[in-house]
Amino acid sequence: MSYLYRKSSFSKQVLFPLIAILLGACSSIGEQGVFYAEMSNKPELLIKNNQLKVKTYNSIKNSALLIYEVNATFDKEKKVIILKAKQAIGKKNQDVFEIDLPKVVSENINLWKIDWVDPDGKTTTLEIE
Repeated sequence: MSYLYRKSSFSKQVLFPLIAILLGACSSIGEQGVFYAEMSNKPELLIKNNQLKVKTYNSIKNSALLIYEVNATFDKEKKVIILKAKQAIGKKNQDVFEIDLPKVVSENINLWKIDWVDPDGKTTTLEIE
């Protein structure tokens, strides 16, 4: 009987905190931004039918992280398309993302630049193919 008590006490004192720590560590690996430098190749851009197509490449630092989302914002004053991406473990892998361009952008795309913005705010200007 005392053996069962000790085993139960061990579970409460050691196993539960250990499981909580492991779950916390896994969640910090979860969703995170994508750094330009960590992609195996630079993103490829193509403009077609008022859409910006962005082809991305997954992390060379951590192959378990998959890019699943690319978001664009438009700075109309500076004429800049700002791209940011998210990656995570266990998400459906996607490597081509289609972004609808506002008419004001698509009509004068040659006047706009496209920047990839890292999670730390570092900016890399991309070129359209």
